[in-house]
Amino acid sequence: MDNDKLKYIISSLFDVPISNKDLLVDREKELKHLNNLAYFQPMGIFGVCGETGVGKTTVLNFIETADSTKFNILITEKDSKEVIIADFLYKLSKLSLSLKNKNIEKIALEAKDFILTEKSFNSNYSGGINAFASAMYEKGLSNKKRFNIYTIKEYIEKLLELLIREYGKILIVIDELDKEKKDEVLNILDSLKNILLKENVITIVSLPFSIYREYSNDRMRWNESGNLENIFKDMIFLDPLTKEDIKKLILKRIKDYPDYFHINALEEIASFSDGNPRDALWLAQQIALYNTDKKKIDETTAKETIKSIFLRTFSKIKSFTEIQKIILKEIIKENIDRTSLVKKLQKKNIKRQTIYTYITRWKNEGLILENDDGILSLPAKVKYYVENL
Repeated sequence: MDNDKLKYIISSLFDVPISNKDLLVDREKELKHLNNLAYFQPMGIFGVCGETGVGKTTVLNFIETADSTKFNILITEKDSKEVIIADFLYKLSKLSLSLKNKNIEKIALEAKDFILTEKSFNSNYSGGINAFASAMYEKGLSNKKRFNIYTIKEYIEKLLELLIREYGKILIVIDELDKEKKDEVLNILDSLKNILLKENVITIVSLPFSIYREYSNDRMRWNESGNLENIFKDMIFLDPLTKEDIKKLILKRIKDYPDYFHINALEEIASFSDGNPRDALWLAQQIALYNTDKKKIDETTAKETIKSIFLRTFSKIKSFTEIQKIILKEIIKENIDRTSLVKKLQKKNIKRQTIYTYITRWKNEGLILENDDGILSLPAKVKYYVENL
């Protein structure tokens, strides 16, 4: 294929959060709900949940802010509660300074300099706040944890009050928390909740799926509330995309060459990705990179490339015994509950305890899925690998 065309295709399939709304696929319902929260709710912390790679950052980017000023904040320093709150103030101050508002600049600059002063106190580089101090901050707050938490909270209060006075409603979007462990996420939010629960401040946070599951359980409890309800007012869950949506997503990305992937090749990519946009884009890009000599990608090429890439990669990190292969292949035959699976496998002289041990282990490792009805299934990647053993 022509190098310029191939470069366009591979670049278009690169996995980055999109800024062009025309490339968005099947997130209208979730976006409408988030926009309604941002517009109608008077205050509160709200979560956006889903599996890694499902498109949370993209959705957050497209929240409309017709009546509010939006601040995208990335919490990078998480060593302790005081460090978390200090990092939040530092990021909020920098963003506030970028507004070039004379009524806010003074307090925002004071707050930013206060964090840098606290960070550099008693270090070898005294003598005022300068570019070096700012650079050292970016390397990490956790080297120096001597922040006056009360002063920090006062600065945040003053800054938020000024922002509300100048701009009305404030929308704070905290991204990337879905990449943290559940306990760390809750530590961050518990540190910030009392500061952020203020009228005309809406906070929307990206969260891992595990927190959504726990929040849902809390909501369903009868006559009692859970800890997460004390933090979140609502959560929005992003479901995996359908196969048709995955195909549409890829075609939108490579709109100048829509016939590059045969429809059956797109079907293979969609099946393999399990509705995850990140996996689909990565796989489509890999197929293009491994077949630079081809003008188009047909079904056979897609299948052979997927098999080559995945079997080579997966085999290096995971192998199965003969008994394990039998158990996994039984699940592939039909989605089945644990009890029925055990009965079938016992007829093949596999011990009951052995089966339960493997199921529990694989579920924890993400190699087996179990839905709310107790039905077991394999992720597409695992299924693909096992079928080709």
